Amino acid sequence: MSLPSLNALQAAEAVGRLGSLSRAAAALGVTASAVSHRLRGLEQQLGLGLFERGEAGLIPTAAGRRLLPGLSEGFQRIAAAVAEATAQERGTVTVTCGLAFAAKWLVPRLVGLAARHPELEVRLVTTSRLVEFDREDIDLGIRFGRGRWPGLKAELVAPQPLIPVASPAIVAALADPAAGPAVPMIEDEQSLFGWDAWLAAGGPAGQAAHPRRRFPDASLAVEAALAGHGVWLAWPLLVDEALQSGRLVRAFPDRIDAGLGYWLVSTPARWRRPEVARFRGWLTSTLGDTRPMEPS
Repeated sequence: MSLPSLNALQAAEAVGRLGSLSRAAAALGVTASAVSHRLRGLEQQLGLGLFERGEAGLIPTAAGRRLLPGLSEGFQRIAAAVAEATAQERGTVTVTCGLAFAAKWLVPRLVGLAARHPELEVRLVTTSRLVEFDREDIDLGIRFGRGRWPGLKAELVAPQPLIPVASPAIVAALADPAAGPAVPMIEDEQSLFGWDAWLAAGGPAGQAAHPRRRFPDASLAVEAALAGHGVWLAWPLLVDEALQSGRLVRAFPDRIDAGLGYWLVSTPARWRRPEVARFRGWLTSTLGDTRPMEPS
């Protein structure tokens, strides 16, 4: 079977990420009917249903959940390759961050950076490890933590409380515990604050006996929550769009402030680069306009 068109794959990725035809159409700069046509053609070519309509919008099927993570990663790789190939022709800033932050928040908003600074190209390096800026030629890092990185300049740009989130079906199961087995608690193995700490800080004691489903990082944990694997302790920036679309909802009203957040990090010398200053200004203002759907 020949590969589907990039336009069709891009339409599926946008619908999966944004949860509706209209939001995908706005992101791609086409009409909703064009997105629907591309999606229908892709499903016919693959012989698979990729989405089904729910009360909150389009929900990925099992086949869709298998396809979408690879599409998101693929388009990120294409964007990075194009950026690297044209780096000598344009002002380039190399930014490192975690995959979950890149996929769920940063990449969808880079079109705004292009509109504001068309001369600036961003090269993304997604990793969970702490890079060595000068040795690896990295200009700026977006790190999650408490800001304790000796020898580096760090600026807090987005404090993040933890909020328990889950799919609507999982929340319905939580409301009627006698109807079935205990709802699993999703754990991100790299998180700085897990369920045990949340329970110790005053979370519902009854959840302590619930089974745990562990995933190696936040990018997989958020996909697990969307797929209905259980309840996840989320950072608002990573789930804001899913909360707005209704694909995720608050599992409990509780929130915990663990003193964590997203920081801009770099060496003092790279911090002063004009390209870095422009990216920092854009990111700070864009984060200021973001109002995650969680109570104060």
